Amino acid sequence: MGGTHHQVSGRPMKKHPWILTSPGMIEVGEFVVLDPGEARHVTGSLRRRVGDEIVLADGRGHIALARLTTVERGKVEAEILAAHREPEPISEGVTVALAMVGGQQMDWAVQKAVEVGVRRFVPLATERSQLRKREGHGRMNHWQRVSRQALKQCQRPWAMEIGQVVTLPEFVENHRAGGVVADRAGRAFDELPDASGNALVVGPEGGFSEIEGNIFDRNGWTRLRLGLHILRSETAAIVGGAMMVAREGQLRVDS
Repeated sequence: MGGTHHQVSGRPMKKHPWILTSPGMIEVGEFVVLDPGEARHVTGSLRRRVGDEIVLADGRGHIALARLTTVERGKVEAEILAAHREPEPISEGVTVALAMVGGQQMDWAVQKAVEVGVRRFVPLATERSQLRKREGHGRMNHWQRVSRQALKQCQRPWAMEIGQVVTLPEFVENHRAGGVVADRAGRAFDELPDASGNALVVGPEGGFSEIEGNIFDRNGWTRLRLGLHILRSETAAIVGGAMMVAREGQLRVDS
């Protein structure tokens, strides 16, 4: 995308609703036609009219203040008044791998992972996960849509990556630096060594099999206790993810 972006200043964008647009569309002075889903959001629950201001975001750091110029049943268009680009995060960020759960539980986990600041979310196929690897592949586009929609609620400039569905051995192999696995018998959060990595794995409701547990042990993964009580898998992913995000931020400050 070429051109010069103008720093948005003097206009409180946080009070305006965020609307998603495709990467490469945000340019000051341009008119952007919203896709049908976002257009329905503007005309339906938001009840916006011509002249109202919104914020456009593309999930790649570009954010724009825009004014609605056309609000019709079949078309919603906005003129970009000012725009800027949030810097791309320089740190590796936190990866959360969750053994796939069924129904809306996985959607909830994806949505909340975006909100707490997880950088990458990986659907994990384990021996006891509720969805098999093939079923997970069929849900990828849906989870990516859930992830993008969550940007609007928390006003996050950079989208969370949804990784491809992998098995547990594949995930551990791809993370040679190690990581942390949620385990009721594990260490307390404040006992985690700095070198334990930024990846968190959360198992299914039935736990990991003995073979899977041995994979973690052979590769030196640290076991983390998430609290006093038994958590559902999707809850553990968010609690643990939030802990890891906070820890990663603290390690950056200290270094």
